[in-house]
Amino acid sequence: LCKPKLDNLLTGKYVDLYDKVIIIDCRFSYEYDGGHIQGAVNLNTKSELENYFFGSSLTSDRTVVVFHCEYSAQRGPRMALYLRSRDREVNLANYPNLTFPELYVLDGGYRNFYNMHKTFCEPQDYVAMNDDQFNAECKKRM
Repeated sequence: LCKPKLDNLLTGKYVDLYDKVIIIDCRFSYEYDGGHIQGAVNLNTKSELENYFFGSSLTSDRTVVVFHCEYSAQRGPRMALYLRSRDREVNLANYPNLTFPELYVLDGGYRNFYNMHKTFCEPQDYVAMNDDQFNAECKKRM
């Protein structure tokens, strides 16, 4: 998903297509706490993702789900693929239907989005995965 389209989703430009926009920030907690897209949910494990999407009464009608990590090169795409895989398993008897058919990965990740659209970020800051202050936590999580 390109950054301008996410801007439009956040400002309600596609309200005629989608009732709900769910932004899944797959970065580590310290990255998320250092700055994230407004309204984003921080889920960085498969079990958190599973509980959020399939362990609640989350409705999917007209919902778009956007995944991202720092660059959207590994963690974000991996979590999006996992959700798609689980959604296929859950809906095996209803193939090709899906509970969450509109899944996207933000092109360039939080880093590029933040550089272009700080006003959509809270706090308006950016903490890199490899920030020296969080070296031990990063190594533990990788």
